[in-house]
Amino acid sequence: MKIVFCGGGTAGHVTPNFALMEKLLGNEMHYIGTNGMEKRLVAPYLNNGTIKGYHQITAGKLKRKLALSNLLLPFTLAKSIRQAKKHLKRLAPDVVFSKGGFVGLPVVIASKQLKIPTIVHESDMSLGLANKISSWHATKLLTTFPCSKKGQNVGAIVRPSILQGSRQKGLQTMGFDGTKPILLVMGGSLGAGALNDAISNNPQLASTFDIFVITGKGKQIDCNFVHQAEFVDNIADIFSAVDICLTRAGSNSLVELTLANVPFVAVPLTRGSRGEQVKNAKWFADKGCGVCLEESKLDNLVTTLLTLHNNRNQIVAEQKQCAYLNGTDKVVEEILKYK
Repeated sequence: MKIVFCGGGTAGHVTPNFALMEKLLGNEMHYIGTNGMEKRLVAPYLNNGTIKGYHQITAGKLKRKLALSNLLLPFTLAKSIRQAKKHLKRLAPDVVFSKGGFVGLPVVIASKQLKIPTIVHESDMSLGLANKISSWHATKLLTTFPCSKKGQNVGAIVRPSILQGSRQKGLQTMGFDGTKPILLVMGGSLGAGALNDAISNNPQLASTFDIFVITGKGKQIDCNFVHQAEFVDNIADIFSAVDICLTRAGSNSLVELTLANVPFVAVPLTRGSRGEQVKNAKWFADKGCGVCLEESKLDNLVTTLLTLHNNRNQIVAEQKQCAYLNGTDKVVEEILKYK
């Protein structure tokens, strides 16, 4: 079976594809993306032979503000569709799978024009703009949450390895001995300056926790009471070693933290967004898996984190009731229907 994957713009639109690839080994798999983040993330899978080929297109993103590039978007999209169509004609896949984002949209439209079956998956509590448009062209829309009447609610796509981390390797990566509770701080693939700043402004946290911050590319915290890295490639090991987490509220991150039984404080990103992270954070908070804290209330961070840690066992018990969120096998079944 030949499968083409696509999606990009943020890591959340790329890395779930890898979870599916791990389950679909033995099939011929290709990736269509830009010369951006997804190309860098896909590279290891290309190098080890999991993916047979990476096929490049250009893609334009709609900006949520007045910008000249928005006026040019129809022309950019038309060019992207032509490029994707050229790759798809040559590859002739049995099915195309899109994890969304502006990089996936032209591939989905091109697939529809070529009458190639296409599956789109949405992670968040509401459809993103690219996936909303893609859903008009896709053969099937799958969702993590029941966010669309048109979609089939199957759950999240989760890397199997996320639940198989090594605590010892995690401690080694972070540089801790495990004698103190560990607070993990992560702001997504691009990092979160607000979270980084909130930690550096609260050194009293170090009296209770060892603190490890994944700062994001090009970011750094100027303080001596945290251990930090711009990026880690063994997040499962980190999850297995930490006690609580301070995070943004991307759906993929909250699902993985929940399934790894790591209680969290989620600080939703609101600027330049459609409000999806607010909905994500509130859903998980209502389930008892963590706490939602508005960015404007980060002055309460220390109290919130200490309360979270004191209630850790109760929260972990609630997280264990959410194992149904792992829908990876269901998504694989949908892909294999086109074999």
